[in-house]
Amino acid sequence: MSNSSSFKWNGTSLVLDAAWGDNGKGKIVDYLSPQADLVIRWAGGPNAGHTVNNEHGEFKFHLIPSGIFNTKCILADTVVVDLDILIHEIDELLSRGIPVSSKNLLISPDITMILDWHKKRDALIEVARGEKPIGTTRRGIGPAYADRTERIGLQIHHLFEKNFEKRFKKEFDWQTRLTKLMSGGVEKKPYDYDDILRRLKFARKRLEPMIQEVLPVIWKAHKEGKRILGEGAQGALLDIDLGTAPYVTSSHPTRAGFSAATGVYKINHVYAASRAYTARVGSGPFPTELKDEIGDHLVEVGHEYGTTTGRRRRCGWFDAVATYYGAHIAGATEIAITKLDVLDGLDEVKICVGYIFEGKKYGIGKIPTIKNRFLDHVTPIYKTMNGWSGSTKEARSFKNLPKNAQKYILELQKRLDKKICFVSVGPKREEMFSM
Repeated sequence: MSNSSSFKWNGTSLVLDAAWGDNGKGKIVDYLSPQADLVIRWAGGPNAGHTVNNEHGEFKFHLIPSGIFNTKCILADTVVVDLDILIHEIDELLSRGIPVSSKNLLISPDITMILDWHKKRDALIEVARGEKPIGTTRRGIGPAYADRTERIGLQIHHLFEKNFEKRFKKEFDWQTRLTKLMSGGVEKKPYDYDDILRRLKFARKRLEPMIQEVLPVIWKAHKEGKRILGEGAQGALLDIDLGTAPYVTSSHPTRAGFSAATGVYKINHVYAASRAYTARVGSGPFPTELKDEIGDHLVEVGHEYGTTTGRRRRCGWFDAVATYYGAHIAGATEIAITKLDVLDGLDEVKICVGYIFEGKKYGIGKIPTIKNRFLDHVTPIYKTMNGWSGSTKEARSFKNLPKNAQKYILELQKRLDKKICFVSVGPKREEMFSM
């Protein structure tokens, strides 16, 4: 057994997600960050929801890195940011006695800002998809990344230009015309010019000390051998290129995404989080989904409701095929298993160890693709194991787990072909141990 203070790591390490997200990255970052010199968030926006439960209480973050309690944090320029949400999270921390300033939070000036039109466009696009929506959070993430890719939109550094209001007016007019076209003319006056401009000016004044060039800070820390911890968002199976398209996010929640954001390529450890079962929120293929009383058990005992949206998550047996693929494209070196306690009391537990597709069996690591055109048509192959009647919640080491829970963890380790380094048995920081 070891706690966060006795578990040692050095150099640059990442915490990301091996599947469809929501697998407890925030808790793992909170567990490791007391040793970190720098924590960097590099992907996604306020569509991500990281829950941290420590001695300060419970916190639900969408933009603030989970390491904010322990060390300096950075929002890299590949994140997209809703400044209203960011300021709200800062105020929430301050109101609860947690200091937030330029001493512990730096914001890249090259971040693309999420504005009212991105959220409106997000909703219009989802409605236009008809019976097969992607299931976005409607927080404007995709449209903001689309603007960034098209080399348009407003970035944080624009707030400080002398001609900012002229630039804003041009952007406002363009986005208004675009929204009117997208809505078929229904949206006559979709945005309030004065209100948006007022909020941006307020954010500029409030955040100015924290807005600094971040690459020199990152590169200096890396050169000096400081402990850098990357905090991922979403999951590898939601990667825009390698994930389960089209039901994906708009960024790269993988090791490659971190390097693209920071210019740092030497990475010592990549800890990929995964529940002891599988879950996802929103639409898309899910071969092991359970729509029975066991699925309900996983939802209710696991409190499986989205941090960002409050939507009920879909739950099912552990999918070792998809998780193996996700860990591979994520660049994982080790696995962290969370929510083992949710399986307490089940008579049996199952692990998906293969798929049947068009009459042919595909084992772990043998699937041709993970895209929805494949997953939509597979039948899972299960290995069934005995469950355990004892509680795992009091375990603070592997040997303290019920014997069948130990066998289950070792079976997951064998199927994923990567060392399981952490096991979590509850939401609190102390309810996790290293192996």
